[in-house]
Amino acid sequence: MKKQEWMSEQIYKWAILEEESRVRTLARREEGEPKALIAIKAQHPLNSDGTPGPEYEARLKKALRVKEDLEKDGLKVEFITFGGVHEGHKTTSLATAGAKWLRDYGVEAATIEESPAVFSGNDEDRLAAKKFEQGTYSQLHVVLSAGQWDRARLYFMLTGWQPEFHPVTFLDAAPNHSMVYELWGERGVPSFAKGPEEVARTTGLTTIDHLREATK
Repeated sequence: MKKQEWMSEQIYKWAILEEESRVRTLARREEGEPKALIAIKAQHPLNSDGTPGPEYEARLKKALRVKEDLEKDGLKVEFITFGGVHEGHKTTSLATAGAKWLRDYGVEAATIEESPAVFSGNDEDRLAAKKFEQGTYSQLHVVLSAGQWDRARLYFMLTGWQPEFHPVTFLDAAPNHSMVYELWGERGVPSFAKGPEEVARTTGLTTIDHLREATK
């Protein structure tokens, strides 16, 4: 890829990552088995009974619709849910709450993997990319908040993949992921301009914050 005049060195590196991840993802679509992985980004707080709150439930409902569409295309579908014990419930993890919700709505338990040791959206993306890469899937789909889309897309480029995103716009209350914060907050998109080390640092800070909230 030729560097254009308006590109800084850092932007040029991102342009290369974008193209490399596109080509790699396209190749996997052609070479992989007819299997799809749906990663559902979690959201606290849970309800007092340990069930997903409204914002999280909206993503789970969207994931089921994605599953139906993929199965119509002849793909076998598997899920991965994320999140540890967060604010809202003292014992139930977000990953477990999401997996139980899916089972209650008819999804086979054997097709769901829980990843409870996750406290950051970037870690969710990293683990989803790892599971996809190590498997034989041909497609990776990510269900998330509309406000998370930009940061998640950049992080997946770091991992070498470009999933198909299924954003959910949540209007019933202030969403936990503000697009304004994601685009301009220090732990959102701006951290990516400073390189992978800064992304790792801010991911660690987010994990610390969530762990502190969970123990209140």
